[in-house]
Amino acid sequence: MTRAEQPTAPQPAPDDALVADSRERAVRALLRRPQLKRLWSAQLVGGVGDTLALLVLVLLALQAAIAQGSFGGGYRGVAFAVATVFGVRILATLLFGAVLLGPLTSLTSPDGPLDRRWTMVGADGVRALLLIVAPLWIDWTPDEALAALLVTVFVTGVAERFWTVCRESAAPALLPAPPPEGATIRPLPDHLDALRRLSLRTGFVAVPLAAVALVVAGLFNNLLGTGIAWFDAHQAALASYVAAGLFAASLSVLTFLELPGTRTPRARSPLEGLRR
Repeated sequence: MTRAEQPTAPQPAPDDALVADSRERAVRALLRRPQLKRLWSAQLVGGVGDTLALLVLVLLALQAAIAQGSFGGGYRGVAFAVATVFGVRILATLLFGAVLLGPLTSLTSPDGPLDRRWTMVGADGVRALLLIVAPLWIDWTPDEALAALLVTVFVTGVAERFWTVCRESAAPALLPAPPPEGATIRPLPDHLDALRRLSLRTGFVAVPLAAVALVVAGLFNNLLGTGIAWFDAHQAALASYVAAGLFAASLSVLTFLELPGTRTPRARSPLEGLRR
């Protein structure tokens, strides 16, 4: 076989790079929309706060379980305490993110009784208040602290579902309108696809940022604990207050958000495909 007859490696289509660049520019173009950028900023800040809040509640529930001896001692008790917190959070997410998603979507639709912007503001406010109170349950009700913290985990999970459903319903209404000439001159960008990719990236970025915030808050908490005995006894207190501050920051951003009353696609429960 001569060199001319040897098969050559397949070359990528020349349009692939252009398509990828077009998709990236579509994502960046969304952030140039003032109202959409404001909603994205609230999503990023609130997402970091939500992940940090879950990590904090795991630590607080672990502390309360060890103090009460609820799950026994040793590694088994630690594993049960952590698993219980995540189980309660998954229950809240499954209940209001799948089973009751239809009624929840109806409540927060443009024709529903709940205003989407104020529902998101209320969800952030509830979570901020719960995270302020969370480190105090061990002092107020030592025997019932674990139950109170598990209720906090469930309520924060429900609030996160309300916030997310409202955001997913409101964000498409903030997308730029197509030009008058439509797609006759150039192909129209897929704004909904760009919005989905932006949302996914924001969710992925929120997790490491929350982990860094937990470590930094823990270091400062230990520093405060050298002079204030209460912080020494509550290792996750400062991180809880940081999470509350992030929810308050998201709330302040959403207060000035302007949402049009445009009807948007309804969120569909993943359980709908299982129905016969």
